[in-house]
Amino acid sequence: MSEIKTNFGTMDIFKMLPAAKKTENANCKKCGCSGCMMFAVKLSKNEIDVQKCPYVPDELASKLSHSRKVQQEAVTINGSCRNLTVGGEKVMYRHEKTFLNPPPFLVMLDYEDENFEADLKRLSGFAVQHIGEKFLVDGVCLKKYSNEAKEKIISFGLNFIEAGELTKLNEVSSENYPDTVKTLEFIRRKAILERDEDFSKPVFVHLSDKDIPVLCAMASAFVCKYASLLIFDVFDEALFTTLCILRQNIFTDPEMPLQVESKVYEFNNPDEDSYVFLTTNFALSYFAVANEISNLNKGAYLVITPSDGMSVLTAWSAQKITAEIASRVVSANSVLNKVKNKRIIIPGLLSDLKEELEEALPDWEIIPGTVEAYKIPEFVKKISL
Repeated sequence: MSEIKTNFGTMDIFKMLPAAKKTENANCKKCGCSGCMMFAVKLSKNEIDVQKCPYVPDELASKLSHSRKVQQEAVTINGSCRNLTVGGEKVMYRHEKTFLNPPPFLVMLDYEDENFEADLKRLSGFAVQHIGEKFLVDGVCLKKYSNEAKEKIISFGLNFIEAGELTKLNEVSSENYPDTVKTLEFIRRKAILERDEDFSKPVFVHLSDKDIPVLCAMASAFVCKYASLLIFDVFDEALFTTLCILRQNIFTDPEMPLQVESKVYEFNNPDEDSYVFLTTNFALSYFAVANEISNLNKGAYLVITPSDGMSVLTAWSAQKITAEIASRVVSANSVLNKVKNKRIIIPGLLSDLKEELEEALPDWEIIPGTVEAYKIPEFVKKISL
C-alpha cells in the first residue's frame, strides 16, 4: 500500500506555486499576499483559501484538501464520575511524534452474578501508582442494564459507563487474535495515512477470554496496536497493574524527558539523624530511589539535581551532574542544615565524583552508595549513620 504524505508544509506548497516554477504569473499578488512564499506560509497555517490564487494547480488544491481531513476523531465517552477521551491519534508510530490518548480499561459486569458486589469492592479498591501517576479502573459497564445495578456501581465510587456511549466507537472482534491485530493495523493505516473518513472513528475491543495470561498477551498487543479502548469480562489486579504500566510507557511523549522537580524531598518525617541521598532528576531514578528510602526505618532526605531528565550515568557523561551543580542544590536548601551527621550517599556510578564533591561541600562527607536502588536497604545497614 502506498503511503500518502501527511505533513504537507510551507515548502511543499511553495514548490507547486508559480514563483517556484518561475512561470510568468510568479508573485502576481492577485491572492492579496506579497508573493507566492507568503501565500504558501498562509496556506500551511490554513489562514487563506487556496482558491485566492487563480493559478494554483489542481494537484495542490487536492493535496491541501486531503491534508486537512481529520485522521482519527477524538471522542468523549461520558461517565458518571469522569469523562474519557479516546482516539484523536495523528501518527502510526509513537517515535514519529507521540501517541495522545491512552486507551481506557473498562470492566463489564453481570448484575445477576453472585460475585457482583464483591467485584465492585475489588474494583473500587484498585489503584496503581507508578512514576508519579495514579491509575484506577477507568470505568464499569453492564452486560444488561439495570438502574439498581447502575446506582450500586456509582455508590462504590466507580465510573459507570452507559452502553450507549460505546456506540460512538467502532468495535473490532477479538475472537481471532491474529486477525484482530491485522484489522486494528489496517484501520489505523486507513485513518492516519490515507485519511479515509470511513475509518476515522476510534475502535474498541471487547476481550471475552477469561484466561489471565492470554488476556495479558492479547491486551498488551492491542494497547500498542491500536485499540482506542479495551473492555474486559474479568478483573484481575495483577493483569490491570501490568497493563497500566505498559500503557503509561507507550503513551509518554518521547520528545519530553521524564523528569521531576529539582529540590530536596523528605521521607518518613526526617530529623537531625536522617539519611541524605542524592540522585538526578530522571523520573525513573527518582522513583526507584524514593521507593526504597520511603520503606527505611528512619527519615531521609533525597537531593535531586537539575540534570535535564537524564539518568545518572548519562548525566555524568554529559556533564549535567557535577560537583558544582550538586553543591548548589545542597547549599540552597536550608532544610539540610539541621542534619547532624553531615553525610551524603551518592549513586555508586558517581563514585569518581567523591573527592570533587567533598571539595565543593567541605562540611559534608560523601559516601558512594549502590548502583542499583533495590540494594539501598542492605547498604545502609552496613554504614554507621
